[in-house]
Amino acid sequence: MILHLLWRPSQAADPAAEQQLQLARMLSYATRETRFYRDYFSAKALSELPRVELLDYLRHPEGFEVESAPPHPRQELAYPVGRPPRTAVLGQEIIGGIRVRRFHSYRSTRLAEFAPEALAAPSDTLRALAQSIEEGEIQWKPLRQALIVFNDVVRGSLTEEDRDYFWKVFQVPVFEQFRGFAGELLAQECEAHEGMHLQQQNVIVETEPDGQLLFSFLRNPRTPLFRMATNLTGRLAVGRCDCGATTPRLLDVRRRTATPASRRQLAVVNL
Repeated sequence: MILHLLWRPSQAADPAAEQQLQLARMLSYATRETRFYRDYFSAKALSELPRVELLDYLRHPEGFEVESAPPHPRQELAYPVGRPPRTAVLGQEIIGGIRVRRFHSYRSTRLAEFAPEALAAPSDTLRALAQSIEEGEIQWKPLRQALIVFNDVVRGSLTEEDRDYFWKVFQVPVFEQFRGFAGELLAQECEAHEGMHLQQQNVIVETEPDGQLLFSFLRNPRTPLFRMATNLTGRLAVGRCDCGATTPRLLDVRRRTATPASRRQLAVVNL
């Protein structure tokens, strides 16, 4: 019953109000259901919670997990411009209607038969695909519409070199999306390409004085996390975007300078 009430759609009047309502629900839920947050049962605001280091979470996720929570639902594809064309999704539990299909591998014969007009996949999958295309390992029918790149706090964000490389290989506009550990959409790039619009009902983003981004995930009942120090820097922009939306945007997301030892630690955790 608690989970049902927690994830019932909100009737809040605006995204900011919905965000605060969902935060209150998540705080109450996490302090009852997880080991890490039980000591913070009286917390009513994010400022009353400690930061969580990304590596600490990746090493010991069990302290934040809720074993009784239902499985993560498959997330919908948010197409950046209008109605999605024939779109293939690789390596992510994404749904999106009859024109959106999921494939386990870019080497699938079914994918070639589908002949997608747009492609959506994690950034590391797309790099591997692009390299295979360049080296002639696979025959690839050119896309016609868009390339949607999934990133997260572990993969980091696209660099300008990434964008140039993907444009060189795929020859279609590149749209970045940031997603959470359950695949939930946190931020997405629009056709104006002026940063990623935050999905305020799903995430709260704070910036520290040095520019580091802290993420609080509001739509992950299995792993509620607040104020995660992402080791990413960036800035928040407010005001109207050229696309017409007024939601806050995340700009200039970059991996913070890390020592070789810390980079090795993160790589080991991800194995």
